[in-house]
Amino acid sequence: MMKLKRRADSSDDAGSWLTTYSDLVTNLLCFFVLLFSMSVVDSQKFESLSRALRSSFISRPGGGGSTLHHNMGKRILTVNFVNPDDTGKKVVDNERYIETAEGIILDDQEKIREEKYALVKEQLEQDFSELGISDLVDVIEGKDYILVRLNAQILFKPGSAEILEDGKNTLNVLADSLRAIDNQIIVEGHTDTVPINTPLFPTNWELSTKRATNVVLYLVNDLGIDPARLTASGCGEYKPIADNNTIEGRNKNRRIEFMIIK
Repeated sequence: MMKLKRRADSSDDAGSWLTTYSDLVTNLLCFFVLLFSMSVVDSQKFESLSRALRSSFISRPGGGGSTLHHNMGKRILTVNFVNPDDTGKKVVDNERYIETAEGIILDDQEKIREEKYALVKEQLEQDFSELGISDLVDVIEGKDYILVRLNAQILFKPGSAEILEDGKNTLNVLADSLRAIDNQIIVEGHTDTVPINTPLFPTNWELSTKRATNVVLYLVNDLGIDPARLTASGCGEYKPIADNNTIEGRNKNRRIEFMIIK
């Protein structure tokens, strides 16, 4: 009877050990699945992960900082889990980890953005070269803009604001690149200092403004560019880029500019 009892006790102990081992394996599996799901952040998971990280690490005493940006693509992110009661150095370290991750993502986004504008500039230069008007066009990239400068003779006859057919072909090519981006565009008309005094254009203000307006209307009505992206402005002769005392300088000053705001 004693031996039977010992066997029963031994059997009960074995079953208890197996149950504990099974629970341990299950918990480990869940833990590693959790780590994997949090280590690879895609565009759909990033926002929810951002909120969770900020809530866990930053919203404690001494925390702070801005929210993470969404739609940043895939990124490997190392998370340092801490006890909810921990403060001080661990909280600061966790904030640094998150700020580092944000910095990496923002840097990548800025690189992609700059590459996009570089491609737009390159395409415009190639298109104008194929049209044979490179000597009458400048494409200039600044920190906050891309400037496309067209000599007025491409688009208009002297003293006129009606767009020439060759000018429309040039605008058609320009519009293809403008459709590839969604930035705001300021269209400016500029003249030289030679006075004009006609019923339609009493001064160069009216001429430059009407030219810019007609270009915008053509882009909107004929080429389908979103009017909310466009602004027409006339500057008259008051923003020269060359010397108005020479024929060459006056020719350069008669122009239409497209400032694409980054």
